[in-house]
Amino acid sequence: LLPNITLGAHILDTCSKDIYALEQSLTFVQTHIQKDSADVRCTNGEPPIFVKPERIVGVIGASSSSVSIMVAKILRLFKIPQISYASTAPELSDNSSYAFFSRVVPPDSYQTQAMVDIVKAFGWNYVSTLASEGSYGESGVEAFVQVSKEAGG
Repeated sequence: LLPNITLGAHILDTCSKDIYALEQSLTFVQTHIQKDSADVRCTNGEPPIFVKPERIVGVIGASSSSVSIMVAKILRLFKIPQISYASTAPELSDNSSYAFFSRVVPPDSYQTQAMVDIVKAFGWNYVSTLASEGSYGESGVEAFVQVSKEAGG
């Protein structure tokens, strides 16, 4: 597929927990920080050998927006690009805060607008919402109510 190019991967499981992802991110980027070993000596008197991984070109993930937000805040400090395949939080669209983050799915605001468009297209004047507990579901309902009101509903 890619002649004379070798791809490598370092796979980590965040377990969909933002705090665990933060810990893994810190450990991950720590290998890229220049270490000053001038004052450090091994038991044989030699300086330690730090093995740095090959150049990192980017990070793929996470699927959860809360995890991507946590990871993006660390990666941006080291200018490491991140791309998510499922994170949809509108917050991640703020390029000033998430300059090194990208995604391949639209933000939740597109989903909200589509739902309002469907309600309008069918001429419904009453709808009920059902959402999961947590920021994704609760914020989604709030956004739906707000966009509905703006659309005259």
